[in-house]
Amino acid sequence: MRNFTQLLVLAMLVSFSSCEDEKSEDPGMNIGKLYISKSKPQPGETINIKYSGETSDETETTVNYLLNATKYPADIEFRDSAGIHNAILQIPDSVQAIAFNFKNGDVYEANDQKGYVISLYDENGKEIKGAGAAKGIYYAGASEQFNVKIDKDSALAMIEKDLEKNPELVSEFEVDYSNVLMRTNREKGQSYIDERIAYYSKKDSLTAEEYEALFYLYDHKGAEKESDSINKIAIEKYSKSKLAQRDLMIKVFQAKDQQEKLRYFNQYEENIGAKNYFRNTMLRLIADGYVNEKDWKAFNEYVAKMDDLDIKASLFNNTAWTMAQEDENLEKAAEFSQRSLKLIQESLGNYENKPDFFSRKQFDKSLKSRESIYADTYAYILHKQGDLQGAIETQKNALTENSGSDMTTRYVKYLLEAEQYNLAQEKAEEFMVDNRADAEMQDYLKTAYAKNDNSENFETYLAGIEEKALQNTRTELEKNMLSEEAPSFQLKDLKGNEIELSSLKGKTVILDFWATWCGPCKMSFPGMQKAIDKFANNENVEFLFVNTWETGEDRIEKVTNFIEENDYDFHVLMDEPVAEGSRDFTVVSEYGIKGIPTKIIIGPDGMINFKKVGYSGNNEKLLKEIGIMIELAQKNKEPEA
Repeated sequence: MRNFTQLLVLAMLVSFSSCEDEKSEDPGMNIGKLYISKSKPQPGETINIKYSGETSDETETTVNYLLNATKYPADIEFRDSAGIHNAILQIPDSVQAIAFNFKNGDVYEANDQKGYVISLYDENGKEIKGAGAAKGIYYAGASEQFNVKIDKDSALAMIEKDLEKNPELVSEFEVDYSNVLMRTNREKGQSYIDERIAYYSKKDSLTAEEYEALFYLYDHKGAEKESDSINKIAIEKYSKSKLAQRDLMIKVFQAKDQQEKLRYFNQYEENIGAKNYFRNTMLRLIADGYVNEKDWKAFNEYVAKMDDLDIKASLFNNTAWTMAQEDENLEKAAEFSQRSLKLIQESLGNYENKPDFFSRKQFDKSLKSRESIYADTYAYILHKQGDLQGAIETQKNALTENSGSDMTTRYVKYLLEAEQYNLAQEKAEEFMVDNRADAEMQDYLKTAYAKNDNSENFETYLAGIEEKALQNTRTELEKNMLSEEAPSFQLKDLKGNEIELSSLKGKTVILDFWATWCGPCKMSFPGMQKAIDKFANNENVEFLFVNTWETGEDRIEKVTNFIEENDYDFHVLMDEPVAEGSRDFTVVSEYGIKGIPTKIIIGPDGMINFKKVGYSGNNEKLLKEIGIMIELAQKNKEPEA
């Protein structure tokens, strides 16, 4: 029998061995519905992930690799096993953090809005420098895009803690950090920007990158004169810098004639010559000028210099559409339209020109969307040329589940002209039920219905379609209903009266963010006027039109004239710049709005129930949606005592 000492030593060895085995076997970590095989993943490592959320063939699964303030998306290729989705990821060497996104339709599954965001670590298990700041920047801008919600102060604290610990990273984050600060805490933002400006003013000389940072710091502060001055100095010192390239692009855009455009472009070619977005945009502006002059030889000469296939395809399509609308040189319009489609088809699956902000699948999806729009242009031209069957076939292939009402309505119109009445009725009904039809679709449906062998009264038939469409709209809106606290604000209207959002609690409030320069905003206004008229006698509904991103000393006069000239019965509030001269505005920033028009529906309890971005082109659909959103917001909502 072994003695006690021997047994104790053996037990200690076994225990030590077990601890070592346990220590070496990383259990990984679970975040919501996601499992990651490494508890502290490192750059360059390969990790296994498992996701237990619902997915389909249409689910967009991506990982954003975070480096400083930039995110680089990549697709995740899952293998399914017993309801669990498995994938292997090779983390790039240079990134600081990673964020996973799972999108079904328009909705992100985001771990109850906490997100799937993790830091990366070094070989000693310490968080990579910049990981916290990169996460903070991501969180600050992720709420709208990825359905991630985090307290603004918490996001700022992540950035500040990292920069305090690693001051050498300040130059990498200062511009984006100052932007977040100005949107979150203006007083603190102003102080930080002044501190950074003072730092640069003490330096004997600045690099091109430092001048660029200084330019944007002044810009975020709203100091337009100072930012313009810095821009001028930077261009004189660094004639090939990004600021110099940007300046020449703006000059081409603002040029009064072709000769002036060419002068600035030639200056770019002689001094810089870099093939990038700035150069391609200048070439497009010049080519557009030759379209107006009908100088097709010069047009083709400058198109040939472009190396961005996306910009080139867009130019061909827009030119073809304009020519077709004006019934001008349809043969050449058809040629340009075909060239736009060919360029898109050449780009599919070719990722050399893929922008960094797209994953490969996102890039292909974007190209497919544009291919649909460009095919619609070609069908329109074929119709103008009298090739009705070609137009029908092309339009049929152009349509997707995301095609707008203008495209679906043109398709039914072509079918009617070809006397394909059965198919025209079938498609008109389908598009109306799906709420993808212009107002004239009802007339097309009535025409097809009359030509077909239908015994039912048309009005009864139409009422059934409209009821289905209404129910589909309601179901879709209920699915996307929100419950988010509406940021408080106090703004002046055009008469100088102060309007406080808090004073409207108990009412359903519709905020419409717009600007006089925004085409889609103005196109939606006839529908919004109808909505105001519909609810004119409902004292529990309030419409507020928040004018934002409107610059110039005459902006109030400009807005007032626009409203009066169009005889709109709008209660307009003027959003305020975050600082004098700034291009950033207070309320639009607090609501996290990235584009206009955006409509926010706030329920009687002060919670945001709906956010509707953009305009579909159909005012009847807009009126219907606004009505249902108001109905849903008011349903079972009582204000707090």
